[in-house]
Amino acid sequence: MIASKVPSLRRALLLNLLIPTSMLAAALGLAGLLLISKTIETAYDRVLDGSVKAIAERIAVEDGEVSVDLPQVALGMLETRANDSVYYSVSYDRTLVTGYQDLPLVDASAIPVGTVKHLDSRYKGTEVRLAAMIQAAYGKPLPVLIEVAETTNGRAAAQHELLFALVALEIGIIATAAILGWLAVRRGLAPLVDLGREIDARQFGAGTSLQRLELEHIPYEAHPPVRAINELFARLEAAIQVIRDFIADASHQMKTPLASLRVHLALLQREAWHLPDSIDTIAEIERSTKHLDRLVAQLIAMTRAEQAAVATPSLDAVPTDLVASTSEAIGTMAPFAAAKNVELAFEAEIESARVRAEPSMLHDILTNLIDNAIRYNHDGGSVVVSVFARNGRYAVKIADSGPGIAPEHRERVFDRFYRIPAANRPPGSGLGLSIVRTLLRQDAGTIVLTEGIGGRGLAVTVSFAARNSAASRTIA
Repeated sequence: MIASKVPSLRRALLLNLLIPTSMLAAALGLAGLLLISKTIETAYDRVLDGSVKAIAERIAVEDGEVSVDLPQVALGMLETRANDSVYYSVSYDRTLVTGYQDLPLVDASAIPVGTVKHLDSRYKGTEVRLAAMIQAAYGKPLPVLIEVAETTNGRAAAQHELLFALVALEIGIIATAAILGWLAVRRGLAPLVDLGREIDARQFGAGTSLQRLELEHIPYEAHPPVRAINELFARLEAAIQVIRDFIADASHQMKTPLASLRVHLALLQREAWHLPDSIDTIAEIERSTKHLDRLVAQLIAMTRAEQAAVATPSLDAVPTDLVASTSEAIGTMAPFAAAKNVELAFEAEIESARVRAEPSMLHDILTNLIDNAIRYNHDGGSVVVSVFARNGRYAVKIADSGPGIAPEHRERVFDRFYRIPAANRPPGSGLGLSIVRTLLRQDAGTIVLTEGIGGRGLAVTVSFAARNSAASRTIA
């Protein structure tokens, strides 16, 4: 199947400009061709006329016979750069007086006396231009016929030179029109390019809300599609807000029954020694309750992250110390690591790393990543959290010795509720990394997944732009 060309407004406008311009240039070229031919013919015919008239002035009758004192200038004026051949004849009553005997004779009766007639003919197998004139001879009843012919090499050469100049001029005009047209179209479409950037800036999750596009600085011709886009933005914003509200409301509504369930579960566990057969069932209820509790907490965190992602970033936000935030997150997750029998280590190559990030958001990012590294690790495993500066940015790397994530799944794990197919993985919501990426968008951070400790497990590196020159000095 042959792929069709992508429609291009710029190409369409250029074609709509160049096609009429080319047609106009072709029409002007045709008119120029006719004008050149007529001009050259007129100019050369005038020279022929001069030669014929010069000969006619030297015709005389002596002793009853027609004679001609042929002036040298009469034929000399016909000399050209093309070295055209010149032929002439003077005849009376179809009898040659002087000149070329075999030069074709025109019908003298068709030419008024004293006028010059021009015609194309052939002589000695060559195209010639012939001028003929009837001149009255004193004392003779019939007029004298004067003919001068020349080959057309000079005319053709002059015509070719002018045509070449005309073609070059036409090409120059079309090329200039194409260049100026391209520049004009590019300049004219610049507002649409700016409009495209403005629309791209309103992508959900890119740190900007889906606010309406202002029509003040948009060309009038683009108003209809922009109005349609504004309507689409409004509907999309409303739909997204409904989803956010639903998740937030559902999550908060579930907190109360979950709290009640935990209380009753605690009471049931106190009396479990009376019900030895139900210990396993109670333990399963406890695991399910913890899983549901974590899911609700992550849904709430996801709602907060999305609300932060569409909020306008504060340019004067107070910088947060990445080293201190990481240390605090490790302290928060240390009891969970001890409960899972996972060694949790912290390494800092720098003493301070000030980044533009909301402290609460940064804490959520770090705790989510450390929680994942611990939760999906094996008994006796290890997690190493390190803070360092690279390439003008501050970064945190959380490396574990767990099962890791295969390369083909490393992009999919950022999708909501995506779970890697595996029989022995602990239960989870599939929201942790999605929350992290959403929060990082607000703080202009990046996240990269690579191999973990010793080429096994997973290493997650998040980085932020440095807020001072320390990072650059460290890198240097």
